[in-house]
Amino acid sequence: MTGVPVAFVSSHARLGGAELYLTNLLGRLESDWIRDVVCLEEGPFADQLRAGGVPTTVIATSARPPAILASALRLARRLRTTRPAVVHANGVKAALVAALAPSRVPVVWVKHDFSWDGPLARFIAGRCERVIGVSAAVLDTLGSSESRKLEVIHNGISPSHHDRAAGRRLLEDAVGAPVGEAVLLVGRLDPVKGHRELLSVAHELRERRPALRIVFVGGEDPSHRGYEVELRREVRDRGLENVVTFLGHREDAVALISGCEVLAITTVVDERGFGREGFPYAGLEAMAVGTPVVGYAQGGLPELVGPCGRLTPPDARPALVEEIAFLLEEDGLRQDLAACGRERVAREFSLDRMVDAMQKVYRELAT
Repeated sequence: MTGVPVAFVSSHARLGGAELYLTNLLGRLESDWIRDVVCLEEGPFADQLRAGGVPTTVIATSARPPAILASALRLARRLRTTRPAVVHANGVKAALVAALAPSRVPVVWVKHDFSWDGPLARFIAGRCERVIGVSAAVLDTLGSSESRKLEVIHNGISPSHHDRAAGRRLLEDAVGAPVGEAVLLVGRLDPVKGHRELLSVAHELRERRPALRIVFVGGEDPSHRGYEVELRREVRDRGLENVVTFLGHREDAVALISGCEVLAITTVVDERGFGREGFPYAGLEAMAVGTPVVGYAQGGLPELVGPCGRLTPPDARPALVEEIAFLLEEDGLRQDLAACGRERVAREFSLDRMVDAMQKVYRELAT
């Protein structure tokens, strides 16, 4: 059976979760499914696609309304040339541009997060034929009025095989010192990612677990330049230089996760309401390699971990300390959660399952 020709429109060209999702999806689709790929900004994701042999066009688009409208017109002209059967809008900006494009091509919006929830999200959903949420949580803002259009297709990943002992050696090499116990936070250096949540409890954790090392894996976010400098200053001011390590962006982040005891997902919500995790890949990858997840029970994280992690109420730092310390103390519990996580990912969150579900959506919209 031949594929449905799809035009993929990416909101960003960073290397975040939404871009990893699209990379995984495009990597599994046969060429007859991929009619066109458009990024709404230039950046490393566009470079990565081109390096992988995927022809990629950039329609540079800022968040200002005139730029959005101009890009919608440019996208409409491109759709008339490439003639896809479906537009896959990956993220809210892509969905807005695609929804405003004067075109008869049906649009499916894959909603990864909670950005611009409220009236704008409902307006966009009203102009799309389908809205796919990577978790049920990200669809909550759309309510019952659009329920016939809504569907949950969780993020999926390929089977992951990492030797945890090798991961530990890699982690120690990266840190540059022996590591007794390690808690990792993997995410770009953005205030919503919760680095300060761990810094605020680091002394208390270290008192209870003297061999503890906290490791931040993730590069600078162009939208928050200077944040790394602020965090490093706080580490010095708190006297945590021998506790906290910054590793920057790492292509081997999953291997590093396999070498730690706990992955922390302590995302916080900022004053705009941004920050909740839709369905974080770091959590998926941790569960797949047998590393338990501790985090705040908000967004799509409870859907992800289910009974295979330890979650606390948002911003409950004393509870966060207790959960992390308890996991580090209880080898048996960590092993039980590791086995639970591996089985849950294999059963419910495989990449094949995600790709099959998206192909079904494309076929339905193309008929």
